[in-house]
Amino acid sequence: MLVKWWFRYFPAGIPLEIPDLARWFMYPGVELRLLRYVVAVAEELHFSRAADKLHVAQPSLSKQIRDLEDEIGIRLFDRTKRDVRLTKAGEAFVVEAREALIHSQRAVHMAKATQQPDRFVLGHSPDVNPSLLSCLRAIPAQLWKLTFQSAFTMEQLQLIRAGELDAGLVILPIADDSLTVEPVLDEPLMVALPEKHELCTTTRALRLRELAELPLIAIAKRLHPLFYERVYSICIGQGFEPNIAQEVTSFPEAMALVADGVGFTFTRECYERFRCPGVVFKRIEGQPLTFDTAIAFRKEIRSAILPAVIAALQVKKKAAAVLAFRSKAAG
Repeated sequence: MLVKWWFRYFPAGIPLEIPDLARWFMYPGVELRLLRYVVAVAEELHFSRAADKLHVAQPSLSKQIRDLEDEIGIRLFDRTKRDVRLTKAGEAFVVEAREALIHSQRAVHMAKATQQPDRFVLGHSPDVNPSLLSCLRAIPAQLWKLTFQSAFTMEQLQLIRAGELDAGLVILPIADDSLTVEPVLDEPLMVALPEKHELCTTTRALRLRELAELPLIAIAKRLHPLFYERVYSICIGQGFEPNIAQEVTSFPEAMALVADGVGFTFTRECYERFRCPGVVFKRIEGQPLTFDTAIAFRKEIRSAILPAVIAALQVKKKAAAVLAFRSKAAG
């Protein structure tokens, strides 16, 4: 009946002036599995590595993506013997594919959340001030089932958008307009120096430009890319380009290198208790650099627990602000 009706009004086939309808008839949908395959290849730009990541055979992966391209009539990847590159159409496809995967994951997690309304999963960067987590752990367990999950900021953002995390303690700045971000704690950065360096002999705060000639041991840019860029630009504003001797993934790594005399690193007062022998902490004049932590969550989240988590963190923020003021006043 539908076929007779269709050809009665459109005897020549699907009219081009109704592109959305044409796409509906031609492409009833792309399986999520294929979206995952395309995204994996786009991230690796290498079919063998993508196949390993997906736990599928490389020939099968290549064939299925080629079949998909044939089905939709669009080339997503340019392939040569040496490399794989996304086409313009491929770039657009991957953006939407990622969104589709996120929404599918979120649907599952939202459904599960209705069965456990008192459960709240909070992500946190390994670099956040430990006292933030301590103040949340101090809340009576019978009020909610609060679960912590450690992940760096960029990974957290993906997990929050996918619904795997209800919220996350992230390092600012971030660039994600789909999330609500509320600042929690601002900590002035200090300098950790080898104890034999001449700058350790002064009792005053150091000027940032005094570090211009020293090798810097920095947290890897891929872990906190926007924070890395902010520190870099502030140093440029102070008249010097940071001389990065080595990138590390954790504070203990940085401390060990400072103790060995490799260079200096930026640190915070909360790490004072982790300072190893041979390292001296010095304040920076004017506190031009800060390490800012925020809680991030989806704009549409509905949780009775989230306001209590934010309230507990805000209490900690006020206490920290008082201590920071006293510290700055003391010089």
